[in-house]
Amino acid sequence: MPCSTPPIERRYDTDLGSVNEIKNRRSTCDICRLIAESLDKEPSLNGTCSMKECEEFFNFKLPGNVKARDPSITHFHFTQASVMLDTSSENNFYGPALPWERGTRSSHYVINFQVKARSCTEAGDSAASSPQTEQGFLATIGGRYVAAQASIPLIRAWLHQCESMHGKDCVPSSRLPVERDREPTFVVDVIQSCLVDTPPQCRYVALSYVWGTAPVFRHLIENTRDLRKINSLRSLPIPATIRDAITLVHATGERYLWVDSICIIQNDLKMQQAEIMRMGSIYSRALFTIIAAYGDHANCGLPGVEHGTREQVQRILKLGGCELLTVIDIHKTPSGIDGTTWAQRAWTFQERVMSNRVLVFSENQVYWNCRTASHSEEQVLEEILDIDRRRLPFPRKSRAGADCLSWEPLQCLEYCSLYRTLISTYRERRLTYQTDILNAFNGVSEILAALQNDTFFWGLPESLFSYAMTWSFTGHSARNYVTVPIIQCNGSEEMIPIPSWSWAAWSGEDPEQPPYLHAGHDVQTLPLIRFDIVDRKHQLVRIKEQSWQDHPGDRDRALWQNKQPRQLDFPTQHSPTRIGQLHFWTSLANVRAIRRWGIQGPGAVEYMLLPPPDYQPSDLYHSEIVHQDFIVVAAHETDTLILLAIEWIDGIAYRVGKAIVEEAEWVRIENRQWRQITLG
Repeated sequence: MPCSTPPIERRYDTDLGSVNEIKNRRSTCDICRLIAESLDKEPSLNGTCSMKECEEFFNFKLPGNVKARDPSITHFHFTQASVMLDTSSENNFYGPALPWERGTRSSHYVINFQVKARSCTEAGDSAASSPQTEQGFLATIGGRYVAAQASIPLIRAWLHQCESMHGKDCVPSSRLPVERDREPTFVVDVIQSCLVDTPPQCRYVALSYVWGTAPVFRHLIENTRDLRKINSLRSLPIPATIRDAITLVHATGERYLWVDSICIIQNDLKMQQAEIMRMGSIYSRALFTIIAAYGDHANCGLPGVEHGTREQVQRILKLGGCELLTVIDIHKTPSGIDGTTWAQRAWTFQERVMSNRVLVFSENQVYWNCRTASHSEEQVLEEILDIDRRRLPFPRKSRAGADCLSWEPLQCLEYCSLYRTLISTYRERRLTYQTDILNAFNGVSEILAALQNDTFFWGLPESLFSYAMTWSFTGHSARNYVTVPIIQCNGSEEMIPIPSWSWAAWSGEDPEQPPYLHAGHDVQTLPLIRFDIVDRKHQLVRIKEQSWQDHPGDRDRALWQNKQPRQLDFPTQHSPTRIGQLHFWTSLANVRAIRRWGIQGPGAVEYMLLPPPDYQPSDLYHSEIVHQDFIVVAAHETDTLILLAIEWIDGIAYRVGKAIVEEAEWVRIENRQWRQITLG
């Protein structure tokens, strides 16, 4: 395990023989027996196996109380022994391997082994706080046996370490403004087993899970009074995941749990909207969030909380004085969590992003991730503070990554990059009901708005509005014509269609394979147009974004934009009454263009302006020549305009696509006009 920096080369590569040879030795060789058990799961596999030292799982520095034998060794690397199956056939020739393919092509992991860590007593050292020898300390780092039931003492130790040692790194001191920093209305008291009003400064745990197709007990207006009775939850048909969460919270010594189906009145639209708008606060204020990553419905439970709910899959192999454990998670992501139903659902995206600490229950073990540390049941890493987590279960939280939100305001380009990452990642996830498309992102937009002193309009940030208006999809998308309920100032409800200029108004044909959303054209997108929007009071509000002055000497822009009317004028029949409509002056032209889309499966519709007279369609696209209306909405750097293709319905424009054009070409279009647009 200990080695100098840079990382060491592979120190061993042992040929174990063919699949048949290994299976024939299973009765006389313990290693062969374990390898054969893994190979039995895929009987069709054939080839040769070898055991190799796999690449560094992580590297770390010794704690300050450990005396190094060689001060020149600055880092230590934790590696595992990996059994690889080479399925290449001698009779097949695939051509020479490229440099990055050597040793990887036609092979895959069969089983990994790690050295079982010893306790401080076993390693010959005293408590971790006392001075230790290098050899004794390194013996305490390694694999850990994972029992059939989750270790509650270990979970409590992870939480205690985070609270006592990580400080502001995991609970940022920067809080939301008072009007946004709101506790949930209700929480579950796990001791009294009932619903209660959230106490002041409440210390509670949140639950992130998948409802799925299982029947989920719901808090309704009609049963609110019953839910408040002590022990009421014991006799109700609570799904296994929620019931296990209640058991877990109680076992860890905490008292309160927040779970959406019980803590939100599901048939009270006003309360629903209020709680949805504070999702960011709810999950960011939680002590930690339990993630139920196993299964596809609410009755799958939390494996390992109750007896008999988790299979013991780890194997122990004794070789002389050394104990080896099989590795549960061979790959970089824990137990394929990225492929679980939980990781593919849109609602759970913000629940993970907003949580400062998460406790993840997979099929075979539990993981801990906070802003400072990552732990798993199968590895003993708690005493290592200075560690490179590049291959641990979850990445360390960064300032502008989809795994977290920064708790400090970001510069414009950082903010733009973060928004782009968040919205693109979110739209890769799936929704059962398209009407939730904005609700499931509200928690993220709430926190972004608070930290950046921003406002969101239908999923688009005000300060980046021109950039966000230029979104596009890779893959087929079409208007979903979703309407959402809006509570008016007088308390009445109005169903409003999501405006066509919002990414939320568009979806793919196959909900299981959503198209990829590009949040904007480019970070160098520059605002040109002054937009006004109709708010829920049916009043026009100016959208305020960072201004950009015309490039010095830019004469083309003066030909189509300057000295033109900007004051909005509303005849009676076009008064601004529809919530979400944009009103603005811009340059409009009807242009000859190519409209094309992919032949190989559904692809994004593209527009190419001003094709040459001898244009020949490509074999890769269906295409047609159209005469289409386009409007200018933004610029890219100083010489390119970004356009929206629009259609007209009853005098209102609606987005149907996007295009770009050189500004000089736009100026040469003869039928170009400056016009007031209402974009619905």
